[in-house]
Amino acid sequence: MPDKLSFSKIFNDLDKAIRITQKRNAVIASNVSNVDTPKYKPKDINFKEALARALETDNQLNLTRTNPGHIHMNMRNQGVETFEEKGEWNGYNWVNIDKEMTKLTENNLMYRQAVETLLRKIALIKEVIKEGGQ
Repeated sequence: MPDKLSFSKIFNDLDKAIRITQKRNAVIASNVSNVDTPKYKPKDINFKEALARALETDNQLNLTRTNPGHIHMNMRNQGVETFEEKGEWNGYNWVNIDKEMTKLTENNLMYRQAVETLLRKIALIKEVIKEGGQ
C-alpha cells in the first residue's frame, strides 16, 4: 500500500487540482465572453466533485503500455464534466456577470493555493537535498 503522504502522491494530487482549476477557469471565461450572446446558458464545473473523482483514480491499477498500439487502460471518462447552471433570465440570457466574476476570483484562489503548496513542497525537497550534501 503506497504511503498517503509520499511526495509523488502529493505532487500528483496537486497536479490534478491545478488542472481542474485551469479547466474551470476556461469554462468561466467562456461564460464571461458570452455575456452578450442571446439565450446563452452559463456552464460550470463542480470543483469538489471533479477533484474527488480525480483522486479516486489513484486507487485504480496503473498499467504501462509497452507498445503504442496497445489499448489505453484509461478508457473510463476521467474528464472534467461541465453542467449548465441554473440562473435567472435577465431578458437576454442567463449570465450574471457579477456571479461569474466571483466564481473566477474563487477559482483563482484555489489555483494559487495549489501552486503555492506545490512550490513549498519543492522547496522542502531542495532543502533536504542541500542539507544532505553537507
